[in-house]
Amino acid sequence: MICEVAPAKVNLTLEIVGKRNDGYHEIRSIMQTIDICDLLTFWDNDWIHIFPEYCNLPQSDDLLKYDSGNYMGDNLVYRAAKILKDETGYKGGALIQLKKNIPSASGLGGGSSDAAATLKGLNKLWRLGLSNKQLAKLGARLGSDISFFIFGGTCMVSGRGEKVTPLKPIPTKWLLILIIPMIMEEKTKKLYSQVDSYYYSSGEKTEMLKKKIKSWDQNKVTSASTDSAKFSISKNLFNTFEIVYNNGQKCFDRWKKYRELLDIDPLHLAGSGPAVYYLSDEKEELIDMVDNRLNNFCEIKKYITCTVP
Repeated sequence: MICEVAPAKVNLTLEIVGKRNDGYHEIRSIMQTIDICDLLTFWDNDWIHIFPEYCNLPQSDDLLKYDSGNYMGDNLVYRAAKILKDETGYKGGALIQLKKNIPSASGLGGGSSDAAATLKGLNKLWRLGLSNKQLAKLGARLGSDISFFIFGGTCMVSGRGEKVTPLKPIPTKWLLILIIPMIMEEKTKKLYSQVDSYYYSSGEKTEMLKKKIKSWDQNKVTSASTDSAKFSISKNLFNTFEIVYNNGQKCFDRWKKYRELLDIDPLHLAGSGPAVYYLSDEKEELIDMVDNRLNNFCEIKKYITCTVP
């Protein structure tokens, strides 16, 4: 038996540089894993079979419509297992228990993280001996974020998401994640269809944050240091899709309405959304925010989480 944790992520930066010849968009992003996570457990078996369990998901989440009797052949976990089996010629299979806690289609990367955890877990279970680079290359054939989740932590991501450069871990930050109740069919495809040259940027914001992370020296910070000496990245956060949401069509009106009602600044979009996050150095600040400012927003799923390496 092998267990793998599949963490969620946020994009600290997400810039769209331009359109590629293959039809995808070229991005620059710094991505960070957080401790909201799914859990996958793997056992040897003659064929590939998935047993999903859904825990603590928003009531509106589409995953709640599924159970272990559904055919999971289109699930990214199954597809990741199948591509690994086919590419390596492995003759057996696996029973895969998927305990799902990350909300789907929220911008937190749950499906991609599950796929990456499947590649890593089965690589161990089947004793294939593939490197992370080899697994990331396989993952890139299934989805853009999967390569990042093979490495996790703090990474710079480029290309369409398949080029990953691990960075040193940032000091722990606390996040309040808010899942705004908004359902949009083919969300990512629809978002990118609205992106033209108006939304392109040079990647400079991502490079600036990358340099800040590389130059940070925690050893220079003592217990007597002032708050200004802390590793602060709030002013470096950026997501192109926030502009798309604010300038977009009527389908984004629900998101904009909640964004205004919440009256929390600055809130940043997690990936392609509709989840948003607020970044803090103090867990207590977020607890106070949930208890005293957000208690009337019962329809919004709230998570207090932190960054993980």
